[in-house]
Amino acid sequence: MDPTDKLTVGQSNALMITERIVSVFSIFGIIFILVTFYFLSSFNKPINRLVFYASFGNLGMNIACLISENGIKAGALSPLCQFQAFLIQMFLGVDAFWSCCMAWNVYLAFFHQYTDRHLRSLDKWYLLSCYGASSVPALAFLFVSTEERGKIYGHAVLWCWIDTRWDFLRIALLYGIVWIAIIFAFAIYIRAGRVIYKRRDKLKGFLNPLNENPFTTGVVTTEIDVTIAPADQPSPSSNAKTNGRNPFDQTFNGIPGMEEGNNNNGLHPYTVDIGVGPNTRDRKPSKAEILQMRSITREEAMKENPNPGAWLYARVAFLFFLSMLIIWIPSSVNRVYSLAHPDRINFPLNYVSALVLPMQGFLNAIVYVLTSQTACRELVNALRGRGTMPWRHLVGKGRGGFMGIQKRRERKVSESEMGERRESFQMLRSQAATSEKGSGDPCAGWEIWLIG
Repeated sequence: MDPTDKLTVGQSNALMITERIVSVFSIFGIIFILVTFYFLSSFNKPINRLVFYASFGNLGMNIACLISENGIKAGALSPLCQFQAFLIQMFLGVDAFWSCCMAWNVYLAFFHQYTDRHLRSLDKWYLLSCYGASSVPALAFLFVSTEERGKIYGHAVLWCWIDTRWDFLRIALLYGIVWIAIIFAFAIYIRAGRVIYKRRDKLKGFLNPLNENPFTTGVVTTEIDVTIAPADQPSPSSNAKTNGRNPFDQTFNGIPGMEEGNNNNGLHPYTVDIGVGPNTRDRKPSKAEILQMRSITREEAMKENPNPGAWLYARVAFLFFLSMLIIWIPSSVNRVYSLAHPDRINFPLNYVSALVLPMQGFLNAIVYVLTSQTACRELVNALRGRGTMPWRHLVGKGRGGFMGIQKRRERKVSESEMGERRESFQMLRSQAATSEKGSGDPCAGWEIWLIG
């Protein structure tokens, strides 16, 4: 007996209309994610990358939902029914798998100090795991058939999927795996939650999804004085010396214009004393005096202070996890009910499933917008003619494809920063030479503020 025969015409129409309306909203959300992430630089940031990857699975699922009951009406053995069943088996659980990958990234970032560069190297394995693993049963079910039960793909009340006669496979090869991934992710978030609770005073506003950057206030900037003086003259920080030698004395080896010198006494012509001075926030150093010093003590700093990138990534992953629970809790309750009462169809539970299962793309778009509020405002202003569209520079061909564009851009920025540093040191060198002619003290009065 066809399971849909147990539903009235009105109930069947309600399920079909709900699936299609929600799917349309989700597809609009998916298109927004794909277009903005790929073409607009302001949306292209690490915390959105996995949401971008998951959107392809959401798109496949929503195509199946748009087919709705047409697959059942075409017949269980029809190409349309088999295609719809393949899409559902392939893409229905993908969001849960991506949520598991996000949770694993949170674990690596929190407890092993992984940076975005390290996490990016794992993307290919996540893609293989999420889409490759789900494709194996989805393809295999197309070819499996027995005399007693028939083909695996067939009628499943809402649409064509695993036939009710093979209902145990829904639990074994989808719902069971999904809930294993959910429990794994939940365990990681519990452990991360303990860290968040311990640092709750530093993370005010962290759990507020409307607060795009809770770390705008309370950022501590360390300013380090570097005083350059001739080696035969005492430095201003000579009181920090121990045993006649400053433990911080260094030479600028490898920096253009500041090479190590030689003299008859075997001493370096200059020494550098580095010490942390008082807060001089009111003083505005010149452009030549400001150098961006990054990753000097990255691992130690991350142990003591929250890394904004890791914390923001954790919040996005947790929001994604919550949206996934909205999808899977009602549908799992419906699945348990159908196992306990195989001869009954509970219309309210099936209606809720028809409402939430196509909603994955829409909920992911909400998470995406919440974590890209500034970028969304820039986009709206650009569409109104009040700003410029932040297009990405999609240049260059060859190895890497569109996945390698970001890497090429990062390398270009790095080279630019190195050029600025060389220019700054050359400027300091020329100014020091001018001072040497006038006073005999080649670097008198110069201070370089290194802002970490």
